Amino acid sequence: MRKSIIRLIAAVAAFAFVLPLTGCLQPVSLDECGFVISIGVDRGKEKKFYYTFALQRPLSEQNVKDEGGAIALSSEGESIFEAINEMEGNVPYSLNFSRTNFLIFSRETAEAGDIEELVSTSFDALKIRTSAVILVSEGNASEFIGGMYANNDANISKLQSALMLDEKKTGMVTVMSVSRLLEACSDARFDYCSAYGVYDGDIVTDTEQKKSESEGKNPLEDVKIGDRAGGLKSSITGAAIFSGYKMTGVLTRYETMLLNMVTGAFRTGVVTFPYKDGDSTVSVLLSLKKRSISVNEDLTGEAAIMLTAAVHEKDASVPDDEIDAWLTGELAGIIADDMLRVFLKCRSADSDAMRFGTGAVKLFRSAEEWDAFSWKERYRDFLPEFRVTIENTDKYLNENMQ
Repeated sequence: MRKSIIRLIAAVAAFAFVLPLTGCLQPVSLDECGFVISIGVDRGKEKKFYYTFALQRPLSEQNVKDEGGAIALSSEGESIFEAINEMEGNVPYSLNFSRTNFLIFSRETAEAGDIEELVSTSFDALKIRTSAVILVSEGNASEFIGGMYANNDANISKLQSALMLDEKKTGMVTVMSVSRLLEACSDARFDYCSAYGVYDGDIVTDTEQKKSESEGKNPLEDVKIGDRAGGLKSSITGAAIFSGYKMTGVLTRYETMLLNMVTGAFRTGVVTFPYKDGDSTVSVLLSLKKRSISVNEDLTGEAAIMLTAAVHEKDASVPDDEIDAWLTGELAGIIADDMLRVFLKCRSADSDAMRFGTGAVKLFRSAEEWDAFSWKERYRDFLPEFRVTIENTDKYLNENMQ
């Protein structure tokens, strides 16, 4: 009996000793933190940079899911740490960056290569996850952030998923994490791409429509034919291509889709093409079935892309019996030619955005041999062939229906 009591006391003492060690390091009350969801970086007026932080607004009720939105904090600083010190002096909480999902740079800062300074000096100290996504704004990053959260009652998690959904459903957006940027710059096997967006202050958001409706007004009274209504004031218009840490060019949404096909990131998307003489159009659902790239020692190479296609809509003037030949023949040639055009655009920007370096590196047995090869220099003379094949998935359905 006595031995059992002694064992119990020893177990309790051990548990009491271990318990403090199992808690979180530097625990902080939720009330003492402001969680930064997005970081915007612009050039400052008085100091080097102008930072904008979007913070998650606390929910007013525990079970409310659609409420929230963002709180914006802005300040200039020679570094992000100087700006943080300035901001924290004006708010009753500490800024926490462990939930940061978006890093938004103005085109000016991205083209200057300022992204390198932020990701090389700040990530470890601020505990920003390398899974965060980089976006480039054509104008000011602060405006773009404001446009992202212009619908004040929008849940931020939904805003974050909008970009991912656009990539999945259209294939016209590229979403790459900071870790991919670090990988691209360290290994030199490919170059980074980020989503590229614009801010349009004239867009009438859902919240503005709701406000007009509650005041007894026509919610679309400020919308004219040709204007875009609904959604956010910030939108993604294509991709920013990089050479190392510097942005060197811009692709349209269609060009981004072609890029994604070559890299293998494309899933599916609907595109409208002119039919033959251009007076008629055909909307086609394209899906990526298979892709491969290869590079030869003589700096020739090939990108082989296999797509499936289904006609979503076509003009009445387009004959049904000509669709299969057009899809598998002419359209495949159009897409191949457009891919070559996008490749040349990337190459002129010194960007291996199509990742042919991932094929070239297979020619070497060691990292030393790869480094000595100097792929980026040789890439300027590289010219691959693009071979596109299309399988008409509607053909079999139509044959069975006859």
